[in-house]
Amino acid sequence: MMARVKRSRVIPALALTAVLALAGCSGVGSDLGVAVDGEEYSVTELQEATTQLNEVAANLEQPLQTFQESSPQQVVTDLAVLPVLEQIFTGTPAEVTDSQLEEFLAGAGVAEPVEATLEAARSRQYQERLGDMTLLQDPAMSEVVERAQTLLATPDALAAVDVEVNPRYGSWDIAGGGVVPRIPEWIRSTER
Repeated sequence: MMARVKRSRVIPALALTAVLALAGCSGVGSDLGVAVDGEEYSVTELQEATTQLNEVAANLEQPLQTFQESSPQQVVTDLAVLPVLEQIFTGTPAEVTDSQLEEFLAGAGVAEPVEATLEAARSRQYQERLGDMTLLQDPAMSEVVERAQTLLATPDALAAVDVEVNPRYGSWDIAGGGVVPRIPEWIRSTER
């Protein structure tokens, strides 16, 4: 008869503990792509939004200036400026509703947009409207023009937006025009 071999339960228990501890370290926080005023978007969602917005740009019958080929950095910038744009447009005739966005995106080939796509597209629609001088000359748009002049006269409104960017995309820099590449310390030149 063969002797029975006992397996140690300590090693599998330690391995399981280590796996669970590591899994806890790789939760939502480490997958953060950008957080804007507490609204978090994952790296995966930013990548999907970039893909979807590029599909929109490729499928538009009449190209729009704000809907060009995108990078994740551009999507981050669109999301970061949205709170200020919403202050300008909310409650006006030019406010963009979810149903308008969904219809626009579906017409350009994106039937199931992720949240980051919806919000970045809303930001781009607002940016497009701010650049449309014919639209802004309409008397019904006087409130939009007044709000834009007030909020965009200084960088204070944008500086008030709390933006946390995953370092893989760069860093948020209002003076630099949005997301700028992050240069590691060891590469930076030292001034002498």
